[in-house]
Amino acid sequence: MEDKDSWTIREYREGDEHGILKLFNLVFAIGNPDFVPRSLRHWRWQFAENPEGHHTFVADQDGEIIGTYTGIPCRWRFPEGVGLGAQAVDTVVHPDFRRSLKRTGLFLTLAYQWFDHFARPDRDRIVYGFPNPQAFRIGTTKVDYRPVHCPVPELSCPIDQARSWEAQARARGIEVGEVLEFGTEAGELDRELAPFLGISSVRDARYLNWRFARHPSTRYRLLRAEGPGGNLKGFLVHALSWNGDRKNIVPLVDWLVRPGDPWTFRALIGNAASCAQRHGGLDLLLTWAPPNHRHFADLQELGFVRTDSRFNLCIRIFTPTFDVPYAVSNWYVNMGDSDIF
Repeated sequence: MEDKDSWTIREYREGDEHGILKLFNLVFAIGNPDFVPRSLRHWRWQFAENPEGHHTFVADQDGEIIGTYTGIPCRWRFPEGVGLGAQAVDTVVHPDFRRSLKRTGLFLTLAYQWFDHFARPDRDRIVYGFPNPQAFRIGTTKVDYRPVHCPVPELSCPIDQARSWEAQARARGIEVGEVLEFGTEAGELDRELAPFLGISSVRDARYLNWRFARHPSTRYRLLRAEGPGGNLKGFLVHALSWNGDRKNIVPLVDWLVRPGDPWTFRALIGNAASCAQRHGGLDLLLTWAPPNHRHFADLQELGFVRTDSRFNLCIRIFTPTFDVPYAVSNWYVNMGDSDIF
């Protein structure tokens, strides 16, 4: 705990969410006429209801929240086993307190104390994020963010090209249905796929249902594919909108599909494309996959085209079992591992 210029840095306490929301909605509305204020319901889902909780520090001046540094923890599989890793999100400093980027400035004081507390092998073994250009510049020079995929590669495919895929896969005995929540079979498939995913988040029902099925403001479709005899083939999650600047896209945000199984991808993506066509106003499927992974190649073989997104992926590592070059080659991150889509 530290006092500087009449403010105090401390860990989150129950009730701080009201001040955090007030600050967040003030700062993000500046220069953004399309900004929709974040609701208390959304904050509670993203942070308080996260199965792993949340890692938040605030700057408090006489009871008013004037800054926050926050990470959303999740279980990840590392070379040494399962542990926590956190996505850094929603770093906010009140405009009146952006005086400098010296070590004693509010933003860097928040960042340094947050990392001192949470960034360690028994808490967050990795901290990662998708910083905007200003945060990228500050983070890489002042907070030791290490670039991994900068920019993040994206894969896109016209909806018209994919709409017949489900019927083609059905002819091979693969059927797709929508489910309301994931069951235990999702975690079982995730464990089966774990050896092929490298450093990856644990995609079991506990996580997936929180992240997608119970999201308070985005409607995700949860798709399940099975083969002849009812054998599980895979899952895919997609949305039919995005609150960013590209209104024509269908984000394919997450999946559990065996590498080298293009027909299950065809079935699931084809279902998403058909739904998007009925929805109207959408013409492009968009997704992320690690460029070194077989899934990336599988999607390219289906006709997805690689381009550069406007997002940067950075990491800091707090476990001795791997380094940044290893992360570049072996870290499995897709849209669902971000708070962007």
